[in-house]
Amino acid sequence: MSMSARLRLHAAHLDELRVRLGRVRAVVQRFEKDQTAFGALCGWVLTGLGERHLRHDELIAYVEETFVITVDGLRGVADGRQSLAQFVGEPDDGPRSATEIIDGVLATVESREWVEPLLAEEAPVAEFAIPLDDTEAAVRAGGLDVAMDRIPPLRRMVDDLAGMPEVVAEQARLWADMAGDLRVIGDDLRRCLDADFAGEDGPDVRAYLTLMGNNVEALRGLVATCTAMTVITKAAGDLILLARDIVRGLIGDLVARVSGWVADPAVVPLPVLVSRLGTMVAATWRIDAYLTALVTSIANLSRSIDG
Repeated sequence: MSMSARLRLHAAHLDELRVRLGRVRAVVQRFEKDQTAFGALCGWVLTGLGERHLRHDELIAYVEETFVITVDGLRGVADGRQSLAQFVGEPDDGPRSATEIIDGVLATVESREWVEPLLAEEAPVAEFAIPLDDTEAAVRAGGLDVAMDRIPPLRRMVDDLAGMPEVVAEQARLWADMAGDLRVIGDDLRRCLDADFAGEDGPDVRAYLTLMGNNVEALRGLVATCTAMTVITKAAGDLILLARDIVRGLIGDLVARVSGWVADPAVVPLPVLVSRLGTMVAATWRIDAYLTALVTSIANLSRSIDG
């Protein structure tokens, strides 16, 4: 096969990869513009997620544009309008690999050092370590339903904390899907570079392969970013759901206790009243402490995204 025929075949392969990159960009653009999926309480903290969507779209668009330029240039070389050496010029050393940076982010997220101690490890389990029988569980659940129905501020608080778990899960899935698609595109680019120029070893070909090797590395960096964002999105969503369940449990438990006190017709001594008031204050403090720990944890996580 002549070099002109090789270049035209290779240009056709790159054009196919460019189309596939365009489909990946369309996936990025399906993300929500804001972070309401994470709830009003925490969504505003995760500024890094929204910005990362935009940055990721820009990076894919950049690689896609290099394919457009390369396809046009290779066809010009095949038509004899310029030489391959003139088209390639002096390729640089390429972008710094993003995988090391992303590995650091993943290590940070998976270590869970960003999670405040109150929500880390076994601490949340201690809230509900005492087993409940069916009656007690039913009373607690009923108390929660009553509180949500009759106390609007409590309902708003839980709604602000809840977000849209199904949307968060969908975002994590989209990041994972993009990682898979970009990995395949990068592998296909590497294979077509090896196959389309097999047996060619001129300095102009080596320079071109070095140039396009930079795009292979860029795609691998995008894969690493997508993988990290999958982990980060899931970690944020899981922690918010954990805090929400704890708060709902505390509210249900408190309402169940208060219902029992109200139903007791006996005259309550002052020390008992003081003890009951202390129970209510303690429950309120614990709810506030969990919410504060959640917001602080999510802020810590957001800083790892921004980095």
